[in-house]
Amino acid sequence: MKSFGMFTENGSYMVGRIAAAGEKMAQFDGAENAWRWAQRELSKLATADEFGEATDTAVREEVHDVVIRAAGERCDFYL
Repeated sequence: MKSFGMFTENGSYMVGRIAAAGEKMAQFDGAENAWRWAQRELSKLATADEFGEATDTAVREEVHDVVIRAAGERCDFYL
């Protein structure tokens, strides 16, 4: 299982689910829409005490890479 920069296995699993959904979304809805969605989901996840690092730059960069690769197009990290 990929860690996505999370501190726990459970955190990696949760971020992995967001990355996988963003990856699928990017194929059909484009990189920017998928990345905006993934950022919102990471922010929601970070509200739980045990997943506070979900909005750390390292985590977001790894999810961004997954989304962009799937879309086959560029999208700025900072929207």
